[in-house]
Amino acid sequence: MFKAVKELNKKQQENLKVEDTYGNLAINPNDKINIIASFFKEKFQSEKATGIEAFTESPRKLHQPITKEEVKKSFDNLNNNRAPGKDGIHAELLKYGTQELNEQIAKILNQTFKRHENLDINAGELIAIPKPGKPKGPPKNLRPITLLNTIRKALSKIVLERIRPHVEQYLSHSQSGFRPNRSTSDVAWTHKWLAAKVNIENIAIKIAGIDMSAAFDSIIIIIIDSFCRAHTHRLTLCSMRYISGFKIHEITTTTSQSGKKVRPVLPKPSTPLEKVLPREIAYADDVDFVAFQNIDIEEVGKVLETYNLQVNVDKTEFTNLSRGETNWQTTKKVGTLIGDQEDIERRKQLSSAALVKLKKSG
Repeated sequence: MFKAVKELNKKQQENLKVEDTYGNLAINPNDKINIIASFFKEKFQSEKATGIEAFTESPRKLHQPITKEEVKKSFDNLNNNRAPGKDGIHAELLKYGTQELNEQIAKILNQTFKRHENLDINAGELIAIPKPGKPKGPPKNLRPITLLNTIRKALSKIVLERIRPHVEQYLSHSQSGFRPNRSTSDVAWTHKWLAAKVNIENIAIKIAGIDMSAAFDSIIIIIIDSFCRAHTHRLTLCSMRYISGFKIHEITTTTSQSGKKVRPVLPKPSTPLEKVLPREIAYADDVDFVAFQNIDIEEVGKVLETYNLQVNVDKTEFTNLSRGETNWQTTKKVGTLIGDQEDIERRKQLSSAALVKLKKSG
């Protein structure tokens, strides 16, 4: 219903308003392009960043060549109705192609590594759209969307499937973003579980939710590359410790009969909180630090700066969970209010409003 209302009430796209550094409104389309390109180039190309060579060793074939089955699986996972990149190839053309197509793509990709041939698939087209609820004009209020080549997306999915089992060995259990059998529900229920423990044990918990600026676009890739190389043959449980002394809490996981891990199971309510307190709750780059004492965000920021990650201190959200306070009940985490009754009431209001809009649209 929400999707139907959104489609029916979609507004006609307006002319994009863009201002220069002096606040003057650009009229010429080329001027708009230059202003936007200059802004995002300065934002994403850090002086600290060092480029990574596509190939660093002598040309050779892969120890485990890419198979047509891997190509087929990556194509099947592509989303329909998505704008293509500079190659102009829509996902549907690959997704519903023949078996011969999968074989040829696999052959091309394998030859790329064997001969060190650059396929030039990393180029993308940047589309800037206004952020909702923000003043129109300043480039900082534009959300950049990069349209990537479809083949690049497919290759990324192949790489992801290959490295996922290794990454899962050291990725913190507190991270719920972009992982199998994990979602925002894990984050929401962890916060609600903490609230329940606070009421049961009559204790206080401090939560600091940090906001990072373009975390996926600004991080220094060479650091990730070095980290992966260093742990290629020693993939033990590792973790970046953002705050000295904080321990990574591993929530218990259960295993199905097929051997696959399923959604984490939170400890029983009777378990003392100090033994199971999750030190951070994360969904992608949205991170909440949890502690019994106040959290030094400046110290967190200093550590993240070494990775070229910037914390918006002004947007940091502090929440105090305690039996005597009620403000936390209306605090929103990943779209869910921590307070059960407050969350139910809000969802009822949203549903009613959507139903009214749907009736008016009809």
